[in-house]
Amino acid sequence: MDRWQQYLFEQHSEATLRDWARRLQMFRFFRAFGGHAGDADALDVAFAWRTIEQLESCLGDLGIALVKYDQRPPQPELVVSYRGTDIARFPSLIRGTEWIQQPGHCEIAGIKVYIWCGNGMLKISMATGYDVADQDVAAAEAVEQALAGVTLERIDPPLDTRNYICPTYYPDYFDRP
Repeated sequence: MDRWQQYLFEQHSEATLRDWARRLQMFRFFRAFGGHAGDADALDVAFAWRTIEQLESCLGDLGIALVKYDQRPPQPELVVSYRGTDIARFPSLIRGTEWIQQPGHCEIAGIKVYIWCGNGMLKISMATGYDVADQDVAAAEAVEQALAGVTLERIDPPLDTRNYICPTYYPDYFDRP
C-alpha cells in the first residue's frame, strides 16, 4: 500500500468508502488535506449558480432564507488586527453580492449542514467533528432526498482533487452491483 492509500484508508477501510460511495448519489466523501491545514473529513455536495436569483430560489426551496443588508455592513479592515471576539461581530458576506450574508450553519430537512457560497458555487458540507461516521452518511442520504429537486448543475467533485471519493478519481467505487 502506498503512502496515499495509507492516508486515505487511515480512518475508514476501502470497503467502507466503497459502501458509502454506492449509498450516496450526490454527496462525496472528502478526505481532509491533513497536515497543518486544520481541515476535517466531510461529506460535500456542490452546485453551480450564475445569478443571485438562482441562488436565492434554490436555497429558498430548501427552506433557507438569506440575510440581506440594505447597505454594506461593517467589515474588517485588512491592515487592522482584531481579537477573535471582535472579528466574530462582522457578518461574513457572499463575495460579489450586494451584502448577502453567508448561510453558514443551518438545517436541511431538519439535519445540520454547513453552506458556503462563492465563485458561483453553493457547497453543502456535513460532518460531526473531524471525522465522518456511518450516521453522517445516513443523514446525508436524507438530505439528498431534499436536494432531489435542485435544478442547479451539480459540480462533481466539488473541488478537483483525489481527496474526493468520486467517479472521476475512483470510478470502480461507483459500479452498481
